[in-house]
Amino acid sequence: MSYDLVKSVHNLIQEGIGEAPRLEYILDRLEKGKYLYLSDQKYLENLLNENEMRTRSHEIKGEPHSLEKLETDLKKLNTQLEKILEIKTRSEKTTSNSLRPVEAPPKQTIANVTVSLCKSEDVTLVLSVVLGLISLQGIGHIYIGKIARGAGILSLSLLLFTIWISYVAGIITKNSIPSFASFYFLPVVAAGYLGLYVFQILDSRKLCATYNEYISEQGKRPPWW
Repeated sequence: MSYDLVKSVHNLIQEGIGEAPRLEYILDRLEKGKYLYLSDQKYLENLLNENEMRTRSHEIKGEPHSLEKLETDLKKLNTQLEKILEIKTRSEKTTSNSLRPVEAPPKQTIANVTVSLCKSEDVTLVLSVVLGLISLQGIGHIYIGKIARGAGILSLSLLLFTIWISYVAGIITKNSIPSFASFYFLPVVAAGYLGLYVFQILDSRKLCATYNEYISEQGKRPPWW
């Protein structure tokens, strides 16, 4: 990732040049070290060129420039364009090595599509942790679209909680449990409940991250989801 290129994208966003959602999407991929789509690379090159020309035009109108300063500015512009071309070349090689065809994304803004499809990892965590404390485990899975798995976890957590409450309240008596299992009955139920609680937190977070990663790269929902 080029620090100068990331800084240039930051400046474009701050100055209100170009489409802010698309530039934020490009900035996110650069900061994560991911390759850019060809259309995003061309879009970024055009913006940087236009911004450089606009800046130079303002400077020329505002004050006279010496030939040495003009030469320095041109060298800076050339260096910046070389960095963009280098990123483009690396992305094409990466795409070729992974046997993935280079396809230009649709003309509509990919960032908007990605944001609308992605699920919040923070919301997933809150649902899993907070609702899991009151026996509503699996809600995080349901939120990210894993309804069958979430419903199974929810049913199992309610069953374990009901068994535990029934035992504590005396509805399930020791006489109804085999003598060899009565001593371990409550600890086993409690351990199973806590284990399921921890599992559904970690699993929902992992699935949410996988889901968002696929959408950020492909711009659509995973076909197996």
